[in-house]
Amino acid sequence: MLCFPVIYGAASNGQFEGRGKHHDRWESTVSGEIHTTADASGCVVLPGNDTLSDIIRIHIRKIENIRQIPISSGFAFDHPANDSLFSESKPEIVTTDTYQWYEEGYRYPVFETIETYRNDSIDRTVLTKDAYFYHPAEHAYLPEDTANQVVRERKQVARKAKTLEKESNLLSFSCYPNPMKDRLVVELTFSQAAIVDAGIWEMDKRLIRRFQSKTPVIHYRETLDVRTYLPGYYVVRVTIGGETVSAKILKL
Repeated sequence: MLCFPVIYGAASNGQFEGRGKHHDRWESTVSGEIHTTADASGCVVLPGNDTLSDIIRIHIRKIENIRQIPISSGFAFDHPANDSLFSESKPEIVTTDTYQWYEEGYRYPVFETIETYRNDSIDRTVLTKDAYFYHPAEHAYLPEDTANQVVRERKQVARKAKTLEKESNLLSFSCYPNPMKDRLVVELTFSQAAIVDAGIWEMDKRLIRRFQSKTPVIHYRETLDVRTYLPGYYVVRVTIGGETVSAKILKL
């Protein structure tokens, strides 16, 4: 088990064993090893062109040796069968590879993949394969989590500074209300007259509505009827003079 915050290259190893019943048909014993390594770092690009820049990946490999025999009528957890009964049972070796991607300042992984497979003398058989995405904005937090909150606030300030640097042609860009329910107002003010080319996209990058000004303007305002939009996240994207800025909006 690793201690958080995790640094790249950290690793731990452990062993486990247990016994029980499976589907009320089999009595089983299991033993094995767990290897945990922080084996990669980098960035992850999310839907809507959001990028998490301080990602660390944790690889957890669990190797299980499973033996099973038909369950007897006298089976009880506190009086398991003698180990000698399993001696003629050939062990099944099952491996589970779990990869978890964490961002600094968040308690839970942002992305996770899990693959379980069985190795035998001939080849590898995949038993299950799953992937999960947990958007940071949807994470639950402890009532008091000062250390992570400080990190998130520091990163938010840095991101805002980077965004303002990219908005050289804008004096202001606002989308409200957020979350939206019945309507969304997009309001733009430019440092110099410009043609507005904007739109609202679903998170899978499907364009929902595009809006443009016919002539260069200093101030632009668009009110969108969003009553028929499905609940979830959307992205408003504005392009000015070759530069693009965007905002993420939640529809209730």
